[in-house]
Amino acid sequence: MPQHDNGYGSGRLPSSPVMIFRVGSRQYGLPAGLVVRECMPVPELMPVAVALPHVSGWFRLGMAMVVVIDLGVLLGERTQAVRQPVDLLYCPLLLCNLPGGGSVALLVDAVCEVMRRPQPTSVASVTVDGDMAGGEGAGRELELGDGGIAFMLRMTDIINDDERMRLDTLMERTRARATLWAAIDDSQPDMPRDAHGDSHS
Repeated sequence: MPQHDNGYGSGRLPSSPVMIFRVGSRQYGLPAGLVVRECMPVPELMPVAVALPHVSGWFRLGMAMVVVIDLGVLLGERTQAVRQPVDLLYCPLLLCNLPGGGSVALLVDAVCEVMRRPQPTSVASVTVDGDMAGGEGAGRELELGDGGIAFMLRMTDIINDDERMRLDTLMERTRARATLWAAIDDSQPDMPRDAHGDSHS
C-alpha cells in the first residue's frame, strides 16, 4: 500500500472512517467505529410485542436484546419492514451504538465500503468526527472515490429521544412477554408415557 499523508503535517486533523451503505438507490454514510460497531448478517429474529412498520424484530447479543430497525422504512423506500427470513438472508445489519448507551441494528440493502479518508476536495466541506452524535458532516454530501455521492447521517436523526423512549418501552414489553412464556413452558409437567414409551396427549 502506498504511504500517504496522515493529516498531521498539513495542519489538518485525520478523518475518521466512514461506513458507506445503500438503501434503495441512494448511498448513505455513518461514522465507523464509535457509531457503527460491526457489519453482520441477519441472525434469527424474534417478533416484538407490538408490530411496528419500521421494526423487523429483535435478537439477543449476549445478555442484551437488540432491536432491528429497517432503515428503508424510515427513509421512505418501503412502507413495511422486511421480516421474512428468505428476504432477510441478503440484507446486512449495521450494529450501532446509541447516544447515551445501548445498541440498535439498522437493516440496510447493501454495504458498499469503509472510507478511510474523504476525497481531498471534500475535506474542507465534509468533516466526519467520531462522536456519538454522528459527526459534523451529518446532513452533507460526501464525494466517493467512484464519483458517486453519499449522504451523511447521524444516529440522533435516525433515532431521536422520543423514538428511543418508544423503543425502550417496546422492548420492555417484549422482555416481559418472553419471560412470561418461558415461565409457562417451565411449569408444564412432562406428559405421561405408556409402557411403550409413547406420550399421551
